[in-house]
Amino acid sequence: MINLNKMGWNESFNDQFKPYKEQGLSVGRVLKEVRQQYSLYTEEGLLSGDVSGHFHFTAVDRSDYPTVGDWVVFRRCGDYAQIEQVLPRTSAFSRNSSGKEMQEQVVVANIDYLCIICGLDGGRNFNLRSIERFIAMAVEGGARPVIVLNKADLCSDRELAMLQAGSVAEDIPIHMVSAVTGEGVDEFSISFEKGSTLAFSGQSGVGKSSLINCLLGRETLKTRGLRESDLRGRHTTTHKELFFLASGAMVIDTPGMRELQLWGSRASLDKTYSEIHEAAKRCRFRDCTHQNEPGCAVRELLMDGSLEVERYENYSDMRAELSFIESKVNDKKRQQRKAQEKALSKLIRRSQKNNKRK
Repeated sequence: MINLNKMGWNESFNDQFKPYKEQGLSVGRVLKEVRQQYSLYTEEGLLSGDVSGHFHFTAVDRSDYPTVGDWVVFRRCGDYAQIEQVLPRTSAFSRNSSGKEMQEQVVVANIDYLCIICGLDGGRNFNLRSIERFIAMAVEGGARPVIVLNKADLCSDRELAMLQAGSVAEDIPIHMVSAVTGEGVDEFSISFEKGSTLAFSGQSGVGKSSLINCLLGRETLKTRGLRESDLRGRHTTTHKELFFLASGAMVIDTPGMRELQLWGSRASLDKTYSEIHEAAKRCRFRDCTHQNEPGCAVRELLMDGSLEVERYENYSDMRAELSFIESKVNDKKRQQRKAQEKALSKLIRRSQKNNKRK
């Protein structure tokens, strides 16, 4: 029997699983996902599987489906697992799915840390505004953000890079590493406790796969170089997968993101931009938009140089983006409630009609 505790299994998950266990079902953690085909780590070993027909029928949107890191309840059919349920997640890293419809896409689930990987090799791989977006989404999903500055061997001014990262990090840990030379990798690896789950995220070309290979001590993942024309990364990782580290922690590799489309509420910005949140409490007007109102404490930070204009503009853009998402999601929920109420009303009328005939 394989010990699931090494995979992050705990009493909370065990309590949620008890009713299913009484039904003769089993539990496992999703290690890999490729086009809704899943590899599960179970007490009996590795199993392949997909979701059941009943799961397809009851799922409301994409966020209901399993993703890497999820604990799932399944029915074993020989060497195959038929997934019946996803246990409630303790955390998730989500983004808005591509397309016109607003819909949550859960990238990874049940992670303790979101490692925001940046590349110090020039180009667009070290962008403070992008880091702020990742921090906000880590906070939104309940994971602890960690900033990882990779390719330290190619950095001409390390002190400046640390100062720049620190300007948006506040109390967030920052690690400077090199997947090529191994510098800082051991210190980074042992900073995470046994049984914890990390997710690597960042733009294409920042060296996520190379860093995981370095942590594993073997060439497990394919890597590719940057485009010489603009130093932008080319997608190497095309699926999500969980790996075991010698330290006892686990790491999930995710495909590179050219642009992170936000998902969640404006509340996630309060911790990401704590100086703006605290200043807003001192604004003369409670509903201050921090644009042209008199007595705006946020504008005062801009005037005295305590708040960078670029950081404030990024905050404003993200706030507007999340406000738009909130309004669309609320509209969708209202429409769903109306449809449910209409269906219930129709069912009641039909029942009353049948009773009268009797």
